[in-house]
Formats: sequence, C-alpha cells, structure tokens
Amino acid sequence: MPSPSETLTELGRLAEAAGRLAQEERARLVRELKPDGSIVTNGDKAVELWLREKLTALIPGSTVWGEEFGFEDAGPNGRWLVDPVDGTSNYAFNGPLWGVSIGFELGGRLKLGAVMLPDLGELYLGEDGGGAFLNGEAMAPIPPGPIRPEQLTSYSERIAAIFPDVPGKQRLSGAFVIDGTFAIRQRFRAHIALREKLYDVAACVVLARELGADVRYIDGSVFDEAELMVDKHIMRPWGILPMDSGFVIA
Repeated sequence: MPSPSETLTELGRLAEAAGRLAQEERARLVRELKPDGSIVTNGDKAVELWLREKLTALIPGSTVWGEEFGFEDAGPNGRWLVDPVDGTSNYAFNGPLWGVSIGFELGGRLKLGAVMLPDLGELYLGEDGGGAFLNGEAMAPIPPGPIRPEQLTSYSERIAAIFPDVPGKQRLSGAFVIDGTFAIRQRFRAHIALREKLYDVAACVVLARELGADVRYIDGSVFDEAELMVDKHIMRPWGILPMDSGFVIA
C-alpha cells in the first residue's frame, strides 16, 4: 500500500497543528468585517502567520501566497498557497464545516495538498504522482460514470442561475474545503465552483487528480493552474467531476 512521503507527512503535522490553533483561537473569537463585507477573525490571522513561518522552514527558498496577508511571487523553490480558515463564517458562528487548506506549487504545477477539517477530525493529504490519503490511509479512486439524479452535486445559487440543468441534487456547505473534500470522498458526486482564488482550491485539486477525478472547466476545457498563478478570481465555472460524467455545458 502507498504511504505519504516524508515531506507530505510533515505537511500533515503542520496542517493538524494549524487546525488545533484555529480551534484555540475560536475560544476567544474576535470577528471583523473586511472591505468586501466578508468576515475575518483572529483565527484566520493567527493561523496564517504561524503557517508562513513553518512552511517556509519546511521548504527553504519557498514563499507564501495567503488569503489574509497577501500575494507573493513564487520563490526559487516554489510557493505555498494558504487559506488559513476556509469557511470563516461557519467557523465564526461555531459551525463544524470549515478547514485549513494548504497547497504547494513549483514551476506552475500544483505538487502538494493538505486539508485539515478540525471539527470533523479529517486530514486529507495528496502529492502529485504520490497518491491521496485520509487520516493516513490511501483513498479509493473516484468511480467514473454519470451523475445520477438522486446523487448530490455541490454548487451555488449563482451556478444554478446560469446553468439550470446541472445533474444531481443541489447542496452547498459554505466552504470550498468541505465541498471539495466531500466530492473527493464521494459524499458529493461532484462539485462545481466559480470565483475562488487558487489558494482556496489548490489542495483539493491535487487530491482530486490523484483519485482520478476529471478536474476541468465545465465547457470541457483544461483546468490549467499555470494560468491562475495571479491574484485574481477564477472567472469560469469549473468542477471536480467523475471521469466520463458526460457533463459538459458550452
């Protein structure tokens, strides 16, 4: 059976510790509003600051692009993509559907991914060419084939308004790490997304690819992360889909 590499194992330890730190910070929660009206908390800030120090020590010569403290160009040895608390509103109001997301890119290709869901006790780890793991155990591939009407598909009201014929029953958690990992684990058959930044999705993309998912734009074109290494939103609907789902909308 495959097992996580040494670097991926250490990344998992950091993700678990970051999750514990977020839980500790939530016990003395301070909520603020960003200029765009979204919530930021002491937990978001504390976790990202802590991770910036630890991740750049794990791979010297790397940099960090994080949600709370901004964009950095890739270093000579790559760049970390960090959403310290994804699903901040859920987290801030004591819901369990949130998590820590950490990706790593080198040369415009996503290489490592870690997602920690602290309140659910789930640690997801993935490495390009090295497999995907849940709490240390290798995960099963995502079964190919169509999305059946009774299965669950995660997507927003924005997607529903644009594309009324998305297959499956609609669900949405309010956190990409939840919708993404639920699709990877097949609690959701698929997840269709729009307007994230690469740091939101990087870890889940690594995991999904390792499990044989069809990660692409829903018009059928390739999801190329090298085009997304800038501080902008993903402006085309895309998804984590089963291979051979048959779901394409021009």
